[in-house]
Amino acid sequence: MSSIGKRIAILGLIIGLLGSLAHGDDNTKRVDVLVVVGAAGTDEFGEAFAQWAEAWKATCERAELAMQIIGPGRADSGTTDKDQLKAVLSGEVSSVSVRPLWLILIGHGTWDGASADFNLVGPDVNAKEINAWLDSMQRPLVIVNCTSSSGPFINRLSGKDRVIVTATKSGSEQNYARFGEYFAAAFGAADADLDHDDSISVREAFLKAAVEVDRFYREQGRLATEHALLDDNGDRKGSSLSLVLGKATSKESAAIDGDLAGRFSLPFVDSGIQLTDRQLKTRDDMESQLRALRQRFSQSNTETQKDQLRQQALPILLKLANLYHPTEQPSGEPQPVSP
Repeated sequence: MSSIGKRIAILGLIIGLLGSLAHGDDNTKRVDVLVVVGAAGTDEFGEAFAQWAEAWKATCERAELAMQIIGPGRADSGTTDKDQLKAVLSGEVSSVSVRPLWLILIGHGTWDGASADFNLVGPDVNAKEINAWLDSMQRPLVIVNCTSSSGPFINRLSGKDRVIVTATKSGSEQNYARFGEYFAAAFGAADADLDHDDSISVREAFLKAAVEVDRFYREQGRLATEHALLDDNGDRKGSSLSLVLGKATSKESAAIDGDLAGRFSLPFVDSGIQLTDRQLKTRDDMESQLRALRQRFSQSNTETQKDQLRQQALPILLKLANLYHPTEQPSGEPQPVSP
């Protein structure tokens, strides 16, 4: 080969390499929301599950999140949905971010007293397998199991920096669960935005969906066959709707879940505030300070103690408000938030 030919060949290799780096393979891109649609069993369920997945797609487009769907007819020839799920989760293990990976399971589930399974087209996957695939995950996790018999997923997946939501409180609630429909819809519902920050947190979506499920069964005059749980403190117990709302007392003085779930949110309007990773870290630090103050002054009864709480909390609250609504400087530029 001539020197000119060699140069052309090398140039071609460089261009090809640059092209692959620029565009990348879909499997190398970071996934923010992974929606897994399981085996439907009937056309009616299939249509419902497809609608829930579409609701998630709309939410991800609005929030500008990278979404991937695994489900019937989407796997490559010779690759099962279970294999694809394992591959995606394994590919995200080394990803580092303050933003969580959302894993949404839509479909049916089963429980035989020992194994909590999510029914896929082809081989099913159980909670212990998913936990093993996520064992080294460095990102926070939001895992939402919208299936029947999903309660045991809390026992098997609960942990640090993990928010686990299940449609049922136990494996024995085996009937078709509607929670997933209302949970997906909650991220586009203005009345779910309890703190009026133009975004819906996992905690807010859980409350909205659980209330809607309860309303459905009451209006139908039917005995409720699903009771959703939220776990985010790693104690593997989970909290019911009434506990998260503060309308019931936990057994054995167990901590009520909801603090971490309140920090992971998605905008429900196109103009919703989307914080940078640095701003999210700042927000989390300030909210941790507020929780510490609340715990420290939880038994305060005197006016002096209440004044101390207000004096210490006010600067934090002002910084937190400035994070969402920056004050304008004369130049028109937002005032930077102190770290």
